[in-house]
Amino acid sequence: MPFDGVVLSALKKELISELVDGKVERIYQPNQFEVNLYVYKLGKTKKLIISANPSLPRIYITERQKKNPEVAPNFCMILRKNLLGARLVGIYQQGLERILQIEFETKSELGDTEVKYLIFEMMGRHSNIFLVDSNYKIIDAIRRLSFEDSPRPILPGVKYTLPPVLTKKNPIEVSFDEFISFFKSSNKSPENILTDNLSGISKQFANEVILRAQVFEKSLENVDTIKRIFDSLKELLYCIVEKGEILPTLYTERGNVVDFYAIDLKCYTDYSKKHFSNLNLCIDEYYFKKEQYTVFIEKRQHLQKIIEQNVKKLSQKYDQNIQKIQEAKNAEMYRKYGDLILANLYQLRETNEDFVEVIDYYSEDLSTIKIPLEKDKDLKQNAERYYKLYNKLKKAEEYAKNEIAEIEKELEFLQSLEALLEKSQEIEDLLSIEEELEKEGYIKTQAENAGQQKKKENQKSKPHHFISSDGFDIYVGRNNLQNDFLTIRFASSHDIWLHTQKIPGSHVIIRTNNKEVPQTTLVEAALLASYFSKAKHSTKVPVDYTFVKYVKKPPKSKPGFVIYDNFKTIIVDSPENIDNFNKVE
Repeated sequence: MPFDGVVLSALKKELISELVDGKVERIYQPNQFEVNLYVYKLGKTKKLIISANPSLPRIYITERQKKNPEVAPNFCMILRKNLLGARLVGIYQQGLERILQIEFETKSELGDTEVKYLIFEMMGRHSNIFLVDSNYKIIDAIRRLSFEDSPRPILPGVKYTLPPVLTKKNPIEVSFDEFISFFKSSNKSPENILTDNLSGISKQFANEVILRAQVFEKSLENVDTIKRIFDSLKELLYCIVEKGEILPTLYTERGNVVDFYAIDLKCYTDYSKKHFSNLNLCIDEYYFKKEQYTVFIEKRQHLQKIIEQNVKKLSQKYDQNIQKIQEAKNAEMYRKYGDLILANLYQLRETNEDFVEVIDYYSEDLSTIKIPLEKDKDLKQNAERYYKLYNKLKKAEEYAKNEIAEIEKELEFLQSLEALLEKSQEIEDLLSIEEELEKEGYIKTQAENAGQQKKKENQKSKPHHFISSDGFDIYVGRNNLQNDFLTIRFASSHDIWLHTQKIPGSHVIIRTNNKEVPQTTLVEAALLASYFSKAKHSTKVPVDYTFVKYVKKPPKSKPGFVIYDNFKTIIVDSPENIDNFNKVE
């Protein structure tokens, strides 16, 4: 967890510099866990985010804006009543615990100065934001807990007390004798001993302490080795907490944020790094990208669920129609029964039996055959019944075959979206896929008004663009709408079109500019076609290619669906990744 007590201590100094002696201008609560305070100081307004989100508790200054609800929640209204116009006079931390206390001076209705505190506890799923008076009596909290819910009730009027779990030692104050006792009483790894016994210490910081102490043993008994860890701990804390020597660093892997810290951690060697001039900027970018990624994952899972549900429905419908076709195999037998009853009618007598035995004129030896009858109908009516059954089954068979053809088109469309969804990298890709699902009626339209529709239009992504090793432009569709655009509108007739053979995936276009395309460029384009398809990471993937002039889109066909001829096929092994391809950003 990046936001430990050490980071909070470094951040506290920045918050004091930016906010103390400022005036609270506005207060918002954009969601159930988050509070935004707008503090005016020296001609500038700073936005302070305090979030008690169970999975991402955080506090920092940002310039990014969020949409606020039209009707403020109750906790927000209480904050406004107590803190609007208040002067922020101090920010304090409980040791190195992840608890921050913000002090405000306000005026009572009689004009007297009153002190109130906003207390933020960063305790994972137990995170909370409290508003208390000068006697630490709770005015309200963003998350209330009753006497039945917790041994530490959080309700208006109850005295605020520190969380009962604060039993660890302050690492700044811990003595060497106490430090040694931690190791003598535990067989755990050094990093676990540090996190178990010292407050405000995250696993990342503990690993950094041990790495800088150059200790590589998992179990420690040597006093000199323990002393090196102790000295490393004290030195790091002195530099960060006391002297304020920090280098805020954001760690990423393939563009996704992994972690951040107040210093450049030597224990992180496999990640890309980005340094910041202050901690607020670093934290702001981390949580902004983290939220973006969370939104992306949730949106992708939502669309995946919609696709899977529709594929399941269509598959069931497909099986039902196959069953109808199987049942229709009896149709010819029913027609034969009707024909034979009528053909033998002149020599038959009405009977009370549930069958009639007649000559089978369809057999070579003119043998007899027993035909089931319904007793409440005469022979002619039974023949008519068999003809009706025959006509009913033949119509059902024809309808089922037409249904199956349409279902196969629907399944092919959804499978192509599923392949594109798997390759989606940005929220814009998902919005385009969502738009396709909306247009085809799989989900209700999300754009409730023109403004929302315009916003979605502006968020449309562009196709992937690569440059081959021979200098040719290669374009890859991110979704079926882009596939149609690339193939039907963007590409010229002599450009080369590629697609995995009978496998859902993206359309790939090589811009030829009327030049002959080298084999290396063709192979690279085929590799991209295999990578951006359902055949990702597969071997011996067939990829068809032809000139765009041989690719046609049937009228009223689904987005991304085309037919083509005069093609050749190249076999490739789909790459694990495309890091070595020259992508144009």
